[in-house]
Amino acid sequence: MIGINEILSNFHLSATIFHRSLLCNTWSTDTSGSGLASFHLMSQGQAFLYCGETKAYELSAGDLVIFPHDAPHVISSCAEETAAVNTSRFIAYPMTDNATDKAGLICGYFDFGDDKAHPLIKQLPSHIVIHKHEQQGALGQITHSLIEEAKLGNMANEVILSRLSEIFFLSLMRQLALDEHTHLGLFKALQDPKMHKVLQALNRDLAQPWTVSSMAELGGYSRASFASHFKTYLQSTPLEYLTYLRLSKAQKQLQAGESVYKTALDVGYQSDVSFAKAYKRHFGYGPGTSRKVAV
Repeated sequence: MIGINEILSNFHLSATIFHRSLLCNTWSTDTSGSGLASFHLMSQGQAFLYCGETKAYELSAGDLVIFPHDAPHVISSCAEETAAVNTSRFIAYPMTDNATDKAGLICGYFDFGDDKAHPLIKQLPSHIVIHKHEQQGALGQITHSLIEEAKLGNMANEVILSRLSEIFFLSLMRQLALDEHTHLGLFKALQDPKMHKVLQALNRDLAQPWTVSSMAELGGYSRASFASHFKTYLQSTPLEYLTYLRLSKAQKQLQAGESVYKTALDVGYQSDVSFAKAYKRHFGYGPGTSRKVAV
């Protein structure tokens, strides 16, 4: 799917592994509160997830759970909620321990930077569980590699762990995008041939003087039908989405050291003045600030 690959290729993402160990006896953990997305990967054993309406959801070796919006949660050895919530301690052992009676847990954070406002992230649910048998193709291989690297203990390379975590998130997004039963609006839009054509064109040519009418014509919609379908898929108007794409790309170009004037033209503004006004309205500061940060 060309659309999702183009989106992911411009996506800001960094990952950090902050915990990897074997846990024994009664234990619980809640990693929310950082403001970052977090994830937990079971390397062995069993645990139970509590998050919102999800109660005592069983997790087994190889299962993965992601919290895209830092939702409060508990992952615990306890199958009873009161015990899980009231347990706040755990005894951790190195992952090099060969004990098979312990649960293995790898935990990390995802930092989306300014892309946390991207429709791809905003539409994700409070938590995503991907069981081992659901991890298709590259995703399954990457999570296996992540577990094997973590098991090296002190010999494990933190950079490798971080990069593997980033790759498995991108692979997961691609897998979700290909799910024909997806409930996520952006992915539904990419699976709709007419809307896919429009979104692909927008991503490839932001400098084009797009209007709602020209977008509708490209997709083969009436103007009203296009606006309605777009709103349903992306929870924003076509011009709001276009503005987000333009200013998001502009921010990245400015941070890379590009001039304000060239950046303005590249993303479809006719002058640096109109661009600067739109940029400040969106980010709360002018484009020059982004260039200063880059320098």
